[in-house]
Amino acid sequence: MPKVLVFGQSFNSNTGGGVTLSNLFKGWNKDDLAVICTSHSNGNISPEICDNYYFIGSDEFHWKYPFKYFQRELPSGKLPIRTTPDLDNFSFKPTFREIVIHKYLYPFLQWSGLMHTISIMEVSDNLLKWVDEFSPDILYIQASTRESLLFATSLSEKLDVPVVIHQMDDWISSVGYNGLAGDYWNKKIDSEFKELVHKADLCLSICDLMGSEYEKRYGSKFITYHNPVDLKMWLPKGERKNNTGKEISILYAGRTGFGIYDSLISFAEAVELFNSKSDIKIKFYIQTAEKLTWTKKYKYTFHKDLIPYNKLPQLFQSMDFLLLPCDFSKKAIQFLKYSMPTKAPEYMISGTPIIILAPEETAIYQYGKTGEWACTINSDDQELICSRLKEIVSNEQLKQRYTQNAIKLAKERHSYELVTKEFANQFNALLEGQLNDDTQ
Repeated sequence: MPKVLVFGQSFNSNTGGGVTLSNLFKGWNKDDLAVICTSHSNGNISPEICDNYYFIGSDEFHWKYPFKYFQRELPSGKLPIRTTPDLDNFSFKPTFREIVIHKYLYPFLQWSGLMHTISIMEVSDNLLKWVDEFSPDILYIQASTRESLLFATSLSEKLDVPVVIHQMDDWISSVGYNGLAGDYWNKKIDSEFKELVHKADLCLSICDLMGSEYEKRYGSKFITYHNPVDLKMWLPKGERKNNTGKEISILYAGRTGFGIYDSLISFAEAVELFNSKSDIKIKFYIQTAEKLTWTKKYKYTFHKDLIPYNKLPQLFQSMDFLLLPCDFSKKAIQFLKYSMPTKAPEYMISGTPIIILAPEETAIYQYGKTGEWACTINSDDQELICSRLKEIVSNEQLKQRYTQNAIKLAKERHSYELVTKEFANQFNALLEGQLNDDTQ
């Protein structure tokens, strides 16, 4: 296998990017993988796939005057790895400083456009020394901010190796939304991303819709690689029993921030409406790291704590339905239109019926609708959601069709054995191409 240097994402088991990365590189030799990521990532690392990290700190990352006075000194280099906490006892509670920064400072910096100018991320001599010691064959990049994009471009210029970029969402399109000089920043960052695309030897997208859109925008072919699933781990171990009782369970598992938050509330309200009109009662569970105070307003919505990744198949299969939501605001659509939730193939292979609550133009809605593997709801109106729930909760024939289609498609397109083999072949072909170029 080629030696791959990953920039921008750590290997972990409780974030979408970390799970996707871990599953795509699962089976790689540990000695052939190394990661560059920020010091903030240390504390949520799963070292089973890779344990060779360089953490970007104050040696590489600087805020400009006067914002530098807000910056804390962060260590740089190959530091002791702090792994993900025990999820059986893990919950997230932000500090007062984190609340102020995320609720007030960051939104102001985003709106003003200063977020794109106040910081610099540089390739330090110590980092280059560490990279030289690892001696990568290929640089794999996940960029999610302008500073990481510019850093990735600079790093690619300093390393004489093939470059792979992998886009998880279309953050480039929403980066200047509703802010000062938004059009300027959209065009500038779009141009900077296009420069990196043209430097790349292989471009990857998270879904087919993103791939076709990015090929139109940037003139390069993007190949889809999403989170693969291990069929041995995820396939149901026995026949699913039909629920003939008076209680229905629906689960959403994942993050609850931007692009998700409002649709969860809309769904919770629809559940309350449904339960007020029906003898069947729906219980709506949300599994996430942070405690959600707003759920206390609703009688039938409950928070569930995180559990270890290897226990998720059992949890998903114990539910009557699984929910994939996306907000309906213009900003959320811009950001998530071309995204594909990491949970999607895990939901599909579980054998549990899936509900997609998302705008029609999003990739997840289109995928579920065309493949007929989920009940699709294209509005966050609680009356409409309630009406759709009435259609499906007791329709065993419809639920069976959805789950059969979902499992079939997951086996064909998202199987770990198939996807990781194809993924590795892409990297091997890049390395062989460079070796051939070097000998000519």
